[in-house]
Amino acid sequence: MKQVIVTLRPSGERFAAPEGRSLLDALRQHSVLLDAPCGGKGTCGKCRVRIDGREELACRHILQQDVSVELPEQARVQILTGDAAAAADGRHKYVLAIDVGTTTVAAFLSDGQTGRQLSCASAVNPQSAYGADVIARIQYELEHRDGRVGEAIRTCLDQLTREAARMADIRPEKVEQVTLVGNTAMHHLLLGLDTAPLVKPPYMPSVREAMEFSGAEWLSASPNALIRVLPNIAGFVGADTVGCMVSAAFDRREELTLLIDIGTNGEMVLGNRMRRIACSTAAGPAFEGARIRFGMRGAPGAIDHAALSEGGLSCHVIGGGEAFGICGSGLLDAVYALLQGGFLDESGRMCPEVPGPWLTVDHQPAFLLRDGVYLTQKDIREVQLAKAAIRAGIELLLDTMGRKRQEVREVLLAGAFGSYLSPESACGIGMLPPELLERIRAAGNAAGEGAKQCALQDACYRRSITLAEETEFLELASLPAFQDCYVDCLTFGEEEE
Repeated sequence: MKQVIVTLRPSGERFAAPEGRSLLDALRQHSVLLDAPCGGKGTCGKCRVRIDGREELACRHILQQDVSVELPEQARVQILTGDAAAAADGRHKYVLAIDVGTTTVAAFLSDGQTGRQLSCASAVNPQSAYGADVIARIQYELEHRDGRVGEAIRTCLDQLTREAARMADIRPEKVEQVTLVGNTAMHHLLLGLDTAPLVKPPYMPSVREAMEFSGAEWLSASPNALIRVLPNIAGFVGADTVGCMVSAAFDRREELTLLIDIGTNGEMVLGNRMRRIACSTAAGPAFEGARIRFGMRGAPGAIDHAALSEGGLSCHVIGGGEAFGICGSGLLDAVYALLQGGFLDESGRMCPEVPGPWLTVDHQPAFLLRDGVYLTQKDIREVQLAKAAIRAGIELLLDTMGRKRQEVREVLLAGAFGSYLSPESACGIGMLPPELLERIRAAGNAAGEGAKQCALQDACYRRSITLAEETEFLELASLPAFQDCYVDCLTFGEEEE
């Protein structure tokens, strides 16, 4: 097969790739992982590069001759880490906890004697080159069976382990235990397990149990470490949710508590020490920047907050410079502000008859936010789909447990998005019940904190196993009431309970 030469700018690095292959695939083969939320289908428009001076999508460019490719600058994404100490049982000198998120990955190195956090290394999950959501990544793996998706995250974990050790001024070989959490798809891809059961009814994991093995199997940075992977609950309620429950001490809570990790899959748990029910909602990646015209992660140039102002919206941009896009928290704020200003009705229809900074894009109204960044009608529909999935999950959990919204004493929002979003905006668009506004609090990186506690204390690790075993799973799609509830939650209005 004829080869073409790809030259990367500005580094000047060159490599050969087969003629007829997409540039995105050639870059993946060379371990250059562009952001491609749609998995390379050409629908998201996020893998833009400059090819011989022209801007193109890498997934749509078929290599036919030598090319020069100018790669986008990798913006620094806001990754939620934290540095709180935790109680330690002193079994190990150094321990590492790793939270493998769909979007970001964070590794926490702690002193196993004192519980003090020594360092934290983080990165964007390189699997984003194979799709923004877990389904896209699973589909890639099932279609190609080449192990690239799993290898990408294993390489990332090895690098983060070395980086965390370097920051703490110790050798990575001194790490004696590593505890891992991640959603079920991340878990299976990381460990090379069969992902096919996750996309076929009844959508259950190949492995639910906690796992232990030697670092020598794939963590070359710490080959002598004992690696522990927390258990899964179901196909889309994984070890990260178990980590959140450990962190929130769900098995010791008396009051009814709702825990939500708002991500691509909106995992949530309702209950207390007596009973807990978990579910997963297909919220989609809208709040993580995918499928939104100007959607992006929380990086410099992203609108992260918005409020109604005279004649339009006042927007805050991360870094204070020009706006290049909008991240999840800004998207939530913007939609709520549009509702408040009458620019959007309860059905989700844009109202260009109301005076404001309107544009016409593809023969449809679009609302200008700032610096050429705007929201389209399609963007609003994506928000409706995501928020309806989350709200329907909450309502059906309550219904299954036979409890009322008002009985929930605390709402814990886990993860980066939950930490940065405005509760007022979340309740204002109906994603969360307005009755619970004053009971909402951010729980930070609860999955990572739970992993850290399990790394530092053997008793916490054992508790995680019990929590997973004793938490019920609710398959929303199998409920007769699901479709009607989901449709009811699509509007931005509120009905009395």
